[in-house]
Amino acid sequence: MMRPGEMSIYRTNMIRLVFGFILSSLLFRYSNHSLLHQLLQPVIFKNDGDFTYWLYHILGLGKLIVQNSAGALIFDCLLVLSCLVTLIYPLQKISVIVFSLLYPLYFLGYNSFVGHHSGPMIGILFISFAFWAGKENTFLLIWQALRYYTILVYVSAFCWKVFVGASVFDSREAAAIVKENLGLYLYQNADTVFAHILYWFFQHPLILYAGYCLAVLAQGAMVIGLFTKKYDRYIGWLPVFFHLSTYFFVDVCFFELLILNFTFIGSNTFSRFLSLFKRKLKLVNTPTV
Repeated sequence: MMRPGEMSIYRTNMIRLVFGFILSSLLFRYSNHSLLHQLLQPVIFKNDGDFTYWLYHILGLGKLIVQNSAGALIFDCLLVLSCLVTLIYPLQKISVIVFSLLYPLYFLGYNSFVGHHSGPMIGILFISFAFWAGKENTFLLIWQALRYYTILVYVSAFCWKVFVGASVFDSREAAAIVKENLGLYLYQNADTVFAHILYWFFQHPLILYAGYCLAVLAQGAMVIGLFTKKYDRYIGWLPVFFHLSTYFFVDVCFFELLILNFTFIGSNTFSRFLSLFKRKLKLVNTPTV
C-alpha cells in the first residue's frame, strides 16, 4: 500500500507521462495530416450500425467541428492546448476534464470521416477519465480497473486467434498476412534491404510462422496479470514486443494503445528510478582529486 504522500507523487507522475504520450500522439497525427482541420472538409462518412456515430452526426457535430474549416482549426487548437496545460500544471483538473470531453469528439469525427474505426485510439479515449477522481483512493481504483481492461484487450485477442478464428493453427497464415499488408511495398521497393529480409522469411515460412506464434503467445501471457502484480514490470513489455513486431512485419501502427501500459508502472518503479538517477547525478557531481 502507498502512503498518502506517495500516492500524490505517483498520480502527478502518471499525469505527466500520460499527457506527454498524448501530446506525442497528437504531433504524430499532425505530421500525418490526421487532425480534424487537416481532413479537408470531407462530405462522406461511414457509421455502420453504431448508434453513437449516428447521434454524433444527427446533432450536427460533424458539420460544426470537421466540415467547418474554422471550427475544425479551433477544435484542434483547444485539444492540443488542454493537453499542454495539463502537462505543465498536472495538479489542476480543469484542463483534464476539457481534454476528456474534446477527445471523444475527435475520436468520433476522425473515425466516421476516414471510414474506419481506429482501435488504437481507445486507450487515450479512456485513460484521461481516471484523473477526474478527486480522492486518491478513487483514482487508484479506476487506475487498477484500466489495468485489468488492458489485460482483457490482449487476452481476448489471443482467444480470438486460438479459439475462434483458430488462425494460429494454420502455418500459412503468417506469410499470408505479411504478403497482404506489405505486397504493395514489396512491389514498389523490391530492391531495399527490408524487402530482401522479407523475401528471406518467405523462403523460410516456418520461421515466420514461429514468430507469429510467439507474438500470439505474448498476448496470451498477459493473463498472468489477472492473478498477480508481481510480474507487472515484465508483463508491460509484452505489448511493446507485440506492436513492434506487427509494425515491422504487418505495417500496422498501434502505438497509441501502448498508453494503457502505464497502468503496469507501480510507485516502487518510480522510487527505484529516482534513486538511481540521484545516485548517478551524485557520482557525476563528485569532485575528483
